[in-house]
Amino acid sequence: MPPQLSRTQGFLVVLGAGTMFSFGPLTFRAVVEADEWQYLFHRAFWTGVVAALVIALGGRNPVRAIRAAGGRQLVAGLLLGTLFGIFVVALSRVTAAFILLLQCTSPFYAALMARLFLGEKVSRRTVLAMSVAAAGVLVMVGGNVGGGDPLGIGLALILPVCLGAYTVLVRSSPAEDPGAPTVVAGFFAATVAGLISLFGPGLALPARDVLMGFVGGGLLLGLGVPMWNYAHRFVPVAEVNLLLITEVVLAPVWLWIWPGERPSSTTLIGGGIALAAVTWLTVVTARAGEMERAPRRIGLHAGAAPGYRRFVSQRNGGR
Repeated sequence: MPPQLSRTQGFLVVLGAGTMFSFGPLTFRAVVEADEWQYLFHRAFWTGVVAALVIALGGRNPVRAIRAAGGRQLVAGLLLGTLFGIFVVALSRVTAAFILLLQCTSPFYAALMARLFLGEKVSRRTVLAMSVAAAGVLVMVGGNVGGGDPLGIGLALILPVCLGAYTVLVRSSPAEDPGAPTVVAGFFAATVAGLISLFGPGLALPARDVLMGFVGGGLLLGLGVPMWNYAHRFVPVAEVNLLLITEVVLAPVWLWIWPGERPSSTTLIGGGIALAAVTWLTVVTARAGEMERAPRRIGLHAGAAPGYRRFVSQRNGGR
């Protein structure tokens, strides 16, 4: 039986993935000419390429890995790719603060769906942490949610619901490789964004913009999303989405460091509140000694980690 992560270790993996995602806005701010759809194409394309390469480096065929993942994992990948596009369109029609405010509700949707479809109970301390984190994000954005057209508002409302559904889908079904949904998401989003760009300004961009797409997609998402998928196996759904609030909290900090976009005092205070809630939940879980392993029939298992099987084979002399 392949080794599995404890709940606390799963927490740390999700926190690491959320930290990686938080660098995404930096890459978009660094582009020179690309519009949102051109950037989305290059980011999504490199997400799919790098995720496929990671699967291949693990000694598996990416196409076979996708086939073996099953229908729900395929739907999860298509849903994630759709989320890439929805976020871009929503961001062009409503303020980022409004989207961030709604994103903090995704743990509540995830908890509800996990209760209905997976029978997972949500602990009181998780509900407390979710509520405090939501209050922190509310302080972050303050009254700066701005306006927006009905389409943008509608898409922003859909985002946290879809994120919660994606989390439940990934956790609810076995998969041979956590990178499979990422490959599907990347190439699906790249196809849609590429077609839209071809009917507009085209896909030709300066080398710097292509590089930013590679960093934002290939490195941050192509590596980070499989980590996130992998940790779904060991952490309750509501807590997975709660831990991703670190992405919302840390992004303004990196933009403050570079390119010097100084956040308001409410952003720093609210971010500190949300981050404190996540940290408290992580520490309390670790101290409680909750090292239980989830049954292998649900979600992803540690043996699917890129390179694990090859490592075990080499350690055992190729047996």
